[in-house]
Amino acid sequence: MSRVLLLSLLLVSSAVLADDGQAMPYVGRTVANVIDGFRDQGQPFAYSTNLVNDELRVLAEPAPGTAVEIVRQILQPYGLDVQADTGVYLVVKAEPGATPVTDSTVVKPNLSQPDIETVIVAASRYEISRDISTSQFSLDRRTIQNMPDVGEDPIRVAQRLPGTAASGASAVAHFRGGEQNEIGIMLNGQWLFDPFHIRDYQSLFSAIDARAIEGVEVYTGGFPVRYGDRMSGLVLMDSLDSEKSRHTEIGLSVFNTSLLAAGAHEDRNWLFSARRGNLDLVIDPKFGQPSYFDIFGEYTFEITPNTRLSVNALYADDQVKLILETDPAEREQVVSDTGNAQFWLRLDNSWSPMLSSSTVLSMVDYNNRREGYANDPEKLIAAVTDVRDVSQFALRQDWVWSPSERHRTQWGIQVAYGEADYSYAGSAEYFGLQEIFVNQAEEINRTIEASPQGGSYALYVSDRWRLSRRAVLEWGLRWDDQTYTDLSSDAQLSPRLNVMFRPWDKTELRFSAGRYHQSQPVHLLQIEDGVTNFWPAQRADHLIVGLRHLTGSDTSIRIEAFRKEIRDLRPRFENLYDPLSLMPELAADRVRLEPSRAEARGVELSADRSLGAWSWWATYTWSKVTDRIDGRDVPRSWDQRHAAQGGFAWNNEGWSFSAAASIHSGWPKTDLALVEQGLDAGGEPIYVAVPGPRNEIRHPAFASVDVRLSRKFKVRRGSLLAFVEISNLFNRRNVCCIDWDLQEDALGNKSLEYSYDYWLPLLPAIGVLWEF
Repeated sequence: MSRVLLLSLLLVSSAVLADDGQAMPYVGRTVANVIDGFRDQGQPFAYSTNLVNDELRVLAEPAPGTAVEIVRQILQPYGLDVQADTGVYLVVKAEPGATPVTDSTVVKPNLSQPDIETVIVAASRYEISRDISTSQFSLDRRTIQNMPDVGEDPIRVAQRLPGTAASGASAVAHFRGGEQNEIGIMLNGQWLFDPFHIRDYQSLFSAIDARAIEGVEVYTGGFPVRYGDRMSGLVLMDSLDSEKSRHTEIGLSVFNTSLLAAGAHEDRNWLFSARRGNLDLVIDPKFGQPSYFDIFGEYTFEITPNTRLSVNALYADDQVKLILETDPAEREQVVSDTGNAQFWLRLDNSWSPMLSSSTVLSMVDYNNRREGYANDPEKLIAAVTDVRDVSQFALRQDWVWSPSERHRTQWGIQVAYGEADYSYAGSAEYFGLQEIFVNQAEEINRTIEASPQGGSYALYVSDRWRLSRRAVLEWGLRWDDQTYTDLSSDAQLSPRLNVMFRPWDKTELRFSAGRYHQSQPVHLLQIEDGVTNFWPAQRADHLIVGLRHLTGSDTSIRIEAFRKEIRDLRPRFENLYDPLSLMPELAADRVRLEPSRAEARGVELSADRSLGAWSWWATYTWSKVTDRIDGRDVPRSWDQRHAAQGGFAWNNEGWSFSAAASIHSGWPKTDLALVEQGLDAGGEPIYVAVPGPRNEIRHPAFASVDVRLSRKFKVRRGSLLAFVEISNLFNRRNVCCIDWDLQEDALGNKSLEYSYDYWLPLLPAIGVLWEF
């Protein structure tokens, strides 16, 4: 199947190289889309996304002219204009008395009453894209590229949102206290299957090229019933829709080498992206060789004026070797080989002005082989071979019926069939401190095989009504079920309610309440920890209240309060002291957690503003996330009571500078004590290592400052961008783990000693990007 996918990618790339044509018309596109197209061509436009939002569309084809003249024409119906400001064309409110366009075909929209399709009802929604209405961050593909984050990652950038918890090492985050696997990731209408590189060690990077993405929409809770089988949040992405007949980018940086080609011609659009990771070229081979690449292709064309077909293919490949201990006497290493092939077709139909549908047919072929060993006679001798093969076929269809401007109904069906083959063999023998952990077996030998297969099904319906000029209500109901779990009855019903009310023109109040279920996927059997059965679906009940206000100075202020109650939790496994272990399931500090319930609650405050060449944003979150275990509330391992983030950016025609800072309370940790338990036959004390109450104390606070500086040059063909980026600018040592050891003094007395390991140190990167 992987060969079929690679052939599909080659066909898409062939279409890319063969296609050519003229620029797209302006009418019908969003104003922000047109302005961003000129920005891509080097025109220094700047605007506030609070002023130019996704409700503004080009109402009539502008007369030919310069970029500034065209933008002025499409802004006039909305009472906006362009003025020069320190080398930047700034979109501003037009002066009173300015003459609007008088063409009889141009009708100024009612900005206080947007179309029912575009009203955003759900709380906890953040759109990180070109077209933004109620957003916190205005991050399109260019801003994502300029954000000082490791690897220019479109999924990692979501960690800048309030309510997220992340270490900075992994591309995956926790949303409002949930586990990392509770976040769904969608690209062009398709749920992506494990879209990460170096997945067996923190999932360091996503398999999605930021330059191939138009924008990112994020839900940290309260999402509508169309999206199911996730309890915490969503990351929704659409690929780049080129405004040019042909556009090419070639990039080279410390992290990867990339090629992107895109274009548009009349009723066709195409995109091809390929990246190769460069870490294996810059890292000393004695620490390993993390080699990986990914390819994405899309070809979209109109079958009829009302029918559009999109062909998509994504392939990611990892050949990763990681070494934690380089001393041959203590060597610990893992080799991971992963192939992830995904192919999908998306058919969009407009049956009438009131009725439309979208159908997605997909297939996934995934394989992962992990082999590792540890050879430290003073601590651990272990070996593991873990082989997983997964295939999946799915069909999803969504319908939308909008009989009037006041009413919209949406419904859909989802069907998927998956099968997985697991083959696991792991063994471990413990010495020294590892051997005397309380209740620790002397050795582990585990050989397990499993081949689950079956289907998952879903139906949903939602109904949205405009109750008045200022109020919109949406209710929905979702049904899910799975057949591969061997459970007699585990169907799930998920009712949800969202309300939006505008008490004043620049103030929006949102309320979301709903139930969210998440089943255990066929590919996430906990076989490495000796579990061969699937657990019932977990359940989370969300309650969210949010308020957003746009001040007279175009500063967006947003506050949300949330409460999430989680029930029917399945057991999970964690390492008390070293979450970075290469073979975590065989470590002596591995524990099984069986909470009866969990709860997350908090308050988030955020603000942002764009003003000419400058923009800034800031967030603060207070939250508490606990598990109920044995009648006691225990903080989850990523609970951070206080968290603040902020940043600013400045750019002109040639230069761009951005900085972002993050600080949060230290994550919980567990103490360890050496306890004497009698004497052996020779009269020597017998010691046992006993963990203290789990997560009772905390690591020091986490803090990091990241910066990025870039300079754009015009060259004979296109432009050249050079940049330097530094993560953790002040090289703060943020504690991640504790390495405990057993020491013995001259008299034979034993005691514990420890040292800290840390998250990412100061990490500089340089790169160039050629666009033409």
